[in-house]
Amino acid sequence: MLKKFFLTSLICGLCFTTLMAQEAEEKKEDKLLPLITMEQAFAKALQTRNVLAQYINQENAKLEKADDAAKEEITKNVTAARKRLAEINTYMDVIYGLGGRRAYEYNRVTSEIYLRVGTVSEVFTRAIATRDALAKRITALKEAIEKETDADKKANLEAAQKEAVNRYALVVNALYNIFQIHPVRHYHFDAATRTLFLKTNDEEVQKLQEQLKKAQEEKKADK
Repeated sequence: MLKKFFLTSLICGLCFTTLMAQEAEEKKEDKLLPLITMEQAFAKALQTRNVLAQYINQENAKLEKADDAAKEEITKNVTAARKRLAEINTYMDVIYGLGGRRAYEYNRVTSEIYLRVGTVSEVFTRAIATRDALAKRITALKEAIEKETDADKKANLEAAQKEAVNRYALVVNALYNIFQIHPVRHYHFDAATRTLFLKTNDEEVQKLQEQLKKAQEEKKADK
């Protein structure tokens, strides 16, 4: 029962996302707000992963000299950091490993072998295409399930639908964590500058400017 509810909720979520996107279009998103470059996105994810790994090593080293009370707190922090590290590793694998590419490069100077996943632009466009293809597949499977009368075939379609929904959710989460892309919003990708822009309007830009101004004033007040 819970599994069916989970699938239904995510499928309804896809429909809701489409409706939200249509409403956003009605507001005329005629402004482009620079969000992040592909290089910045990769560097940020890589830095996050490295910082977390370094933090875990440092905290583990503290455990040897810590008392019981401190050990409990350190262990708690390490557990949380490991969870976050596992997440960022998964999201990086999803984004930069999509398509199962196995193009190897060899550095004759250092005798090292590298796995080439593509340029930052290729990786990004591949991730977006994968997300959109999964969304279409989920919709198609939903329609097929509604029309299918054979119990066994219907069960197979539902299993395929569940797999597609889970995969879609993983790709969406990865896109959000690496590029800050939300499925409800609209974006423009400039391949020439490898920059991702958020499609928006004057009203939202003004709100963002007000929020930034408020944050800067609060920062000054703290000093």
